[in-house]
Amino acid sequence: MHIAENATPPRTVMSVGSFGIEVAPRRIILLRLISVFLSVTAAFAICSGQTKKRSAIQWNRSDCTSPLMLPDGFYDLSQFGKGQYRIDGKMSVGHFNNIYMIFQANGALNPEVVSGATESTFMVKDRKVIWRSYKTVAEGRAVIRKEALMPNILPHEKAGSSSDYIWIRMDADSQQILDQLTPAAEEILRDCAEGKAEAVISR
Repeated sequence: MHIAENATPPRTVMSVGSFGIEVAPRRIILLRLISVFLSVTAAFAICSGQTKKRSAIQWNRSDCTSPLMLPDGFYDLSQFGKGQYRIDGKMSVGHFNNIYMIFQANGALNPEVVSGATESTFMVKDRKVIWRSYKTVAEGRAVIRKEALMPNILPHEKAGSSSDYIWIRMDADSQQILDQLTPAAEEILRDCAEGKAEAVISR
């Protein structure tokens, strides 16, 4: 019997039990593998694209020598006094709904005890830091204050005792805003403690 030279070669069929399973050509398998690889690569690129940006203003080296990388949604750092910094974001209104980080010699919160405060914790390296949150009035405005005091375990150039502790404070208009500020503040502290510098994105 004569077979045409351009005829399509028969597909291989494997028989398993009473079913016939068609084996796909190698090029189809290869194309599928490439497609999966490209999908994974694209997803990784998207996740990597959600990086932090390097703040235009940086810490004083006696406070911290790690670069400040701002999480998404935060504009920049401002310094309003020696060792006193404020990180503003999209929700900030004047002195409210932002993150204050104050490097100081004093190792106690003021006031030390607040009635009705709730506590939570987070870790910076192997150090447990305690948040306390309570309702108060600041500049005539009712806010929820969340604050913590921790030893300055960030890498820094020791210059006296003025930066021995870090007071982290947020005065927010609502719990929802606090819930967005809190992980950002914790992430900044962890990154600085580890000396981590993320990829820079343009803004």
